[in-house]
Amino acid sequence: MLFNDPALLKLKNTFEKEKVRKEGFIKATERGFGFLECDKDSFFITPNDMKNVMHGDKISAVIETDSEKKSKAIPEKLIEPFLSRFVGTVLFVGGKLNVLVDHPSIKNKLFADDKRTEDKSKLSNGDYVICILTNHPLKSKGSFKAEIIERICAKDDPKAPWSVSLRRYDLPLREPDDEEFTFNENDLPREDLTEIPFVTIDSAHTEDMDDALFIEKKGDDFVLYVAIADPTGYISQDSKLNDIASHRAFSIYLPGFNIPMLPRKLSDNLCSLREGEIRKALVGIITVKKDGFIETDKTQFKLADIKSKGKLIYNEISDYIEGVENCSFTPSEEIKGIIDLLVEFTHVRDNFRSTHAAAFKNRPDYEFILTEEGALDHIEVNFRRIANQIVEESMIVANIAAGNFLANKLNSGIYNIHKGFDLQKKKDLIELLKKENCPFDETKLDTIEEYNSIRRFAVNNNNDYLDSKIRKLQEFSEISIAPGPHYALGIENYATWTSPIRKYGDMVNHRLLKNIIVNTPHPTLPDTEILKIMNEARRTNRMAERDVKDWLYVEYLEKEIEKKTVFTGDIFDISRGGLKILLQENGAMIFIPFSYISADKESLILDSDNGEIIVNGKTEKRLADTIKVKIAEVNHDTRSIIGALAEPIGNLPLLNPEDVKKKAPAFNKKR
Repeated sequence: MLFNDPALLKLKNTFEKEKVRKEGFIKATERGFGFLECDKDSFFITPNDMKNVMHGDKISAVIETDSEKKSKAIPEKLIEPFLSRFVGTVLFVGGKLNVLVDHPSIKNKLFADDKRTEDKSKLSNGDYVICILTNHPLKSKGSFKAEIIERICAKDDPKAPWSVSLRRYDLPLREPDDEEFTFNENDLPREDLTEIPFVTIDSAHTEDMDDALFIEKKGDDFVLYVAIADPTGYISQDSKLNDIASHRAFSIYLPGFNIPMLPRKLSDNLCSLREGEIRKALVGIITVKKDGFIETDKTQFKLADIKSKGKLIYNEISDYIEGVENCSFTPSEEIKGIIDLLVEFTHVRDNFRSTHAAAFKNRPDYEFILTEEGALDHIEVNFRRIANQIVEESMIVANIAAGNFLANKLNSGIYNIHKGFDLQKKKDLIELLKKENCPFDETKLDTIEEYNSIRRFAVNNNNDYLDSKIRKLQEFSEISIAPGPHYALGIENYATWTSPIRKYGDMVNHRLLKNIIVNTPHPTLPDTEILKIMNEARRTNRMAERDVKDWLYVEYLEKEIEKKTVFTGDIFDISRGGLKILLQENGAMIFIPFSYISADKESLILDSDNGEIIVNGKTEKRLADTIKVKIAEVNHDTRSIIGALAEPIGNLPLLNPEDVKKKAPAFNKKR
């Protein structure tokens, strides 16, 4: 009777309404307790209440305050779970199946059911699996539960870094299946350009050669021919393969391994511009003035048959051009003439862009060389040489020409755009430019010209700090289906079409260019769905690449702890908790925690806003400065690398990480 008493129910409802509730995200700690992170507040969650939530969950919680005015959050309602589909590892406890979430901040052990439908192989402890979260304690009573829907690989599988990283983001493990391909565009008019001595320039191991170059001079002008492989001639727009390519959107490039967007029979054979073999191609013919200016109104695009007269190799061509002693490459007179003109053209375009576009430092690429077993053997540091510059400048010219061509003819296509500075951060930008004595016109910060003038000032004056800070104050590049400026290239329109074997957007632009060539009255224009898929694919591909690198770097650098190897690093980021350092020798990103830099919180300030390391009131290091470091520890579970200083900053004494860990034993627990 009491439960139905109207007065008691009214009182209960009043109490419920008077409760303070907050929405926020769960942040777990290593010690079992956690926090509810709201916009401006943070509330403690007890270890017992943390059993009902998971790191990253978005929840609503009741906020209680005790007599000592200490507040805590009691989880009440799940708004959005952090996990849905996830990677886990198998753990049998007393014969019962469980999974551990493969995430550095999640320690929950989940009861699991094996719901695989195709693969019925036996599960073992440590196996990597794909799971679906099926029960959350805040959603329904009981414990966390999951279903296993896919086994990825065993814990000790040498291919685990690649397989796990790919499947984490629901990416394919291999290229599409080969099939019998028929060229479908024999009815379209094609010119015979097989007598033009096109050449390809690629790495020695490249099989999917999708661009070939030829250049000549007419008076003082350069006329650049860019021939691009033509996969859309084999792939109709309504085909199953086109649907597969559109959803993959890109070839996936991982350390030591790649997954083509198209079947290898197309990418490495039928469409590859192999030396001495006739191939279907889309050819752009672009006029470039002696000062480097592109005469886009003279641009032509043709469907053609071409035949490469030479497969040239980056390093061999660079050795030849740079006059390296004992160079193994000697070109024929015909090829030599083409190379000489390409070098001249490249210098002209490089000079043009140095005054009309943003300047960029020549940063190295890091190539992962694997053993036959799949382990990381070593990392090669490759800087951009003259042969790489030839191809880069040629492709930029070709894509600028296509961008303007498509904008003028259709006002549509797949464009790469970059909007320059983020003007919501204009105040911070102006303060930075004044601080670094960089000339600027405040009224023109939204223009291509001013953006590039500032970027050039930073690079030309070797102000790496300014260059690094500017990157944090600018917009991200993005893909668009409407024409738009690319500030960093200093141009109004940029539409790539030079890698249709590797990018679906380039296939789209190929089809549009073909429609213009043959005068199709109503070409199929790209839509927002294509845009959404491409942007998402680009994001997940990059995340998978980062995950593989993190995994390999941990294994690769672990041996350097005992060796006490000293590395040179660039300060990539500064936060209150420590420093992110990019190692010059191999490209690894390591973290140096505050506690490994100074035991005295009063003497050291890590200023994240200004990107400065301040010791006893004096700025000692800034973003992009170099510093000597060593590897202190690695964590295989979190795939993270912890470093320590190998040289002092200011007058701070060097700390021994082992001594720091002895004073704070909890520091070395699983992060």
